Amino acid sequence: MSELEAVRKEIEVIDREILALINRRVNLAEKVLESKRINGTSINDRKQNEVVLNRAVNAATELNLDLGSVKAIFEILIRMSIERQKELSGKGNLP
Repeated sequence: MSELEAVRKEIEVIDREILALINRRVNLAEKVLESKRINGTSINDRKQNEVVLNRAVNAATELNLDLGSVKAIFEILIRMSIERQKELSGKGNLP
């Protein structure tokens, strides 16, 4: 196996780990939705979305990562969570 192939295999492992973490994060939407129902919070909690984005941007700064890209990734993760919560509440657009 060439060095390039070895690095690509390592990337593939990391990609699977990332997907597993995304799945874990999205699956927490049910617990989040339950808490929001109890607290009377709307599904799209803009204040919390900003907290998550700021936390991600701060961590990206520490890691010297591209802030725009990290913010875009976390905006997608937030949308995925919101869509999952909508789906669980019967208001979703997902099949």
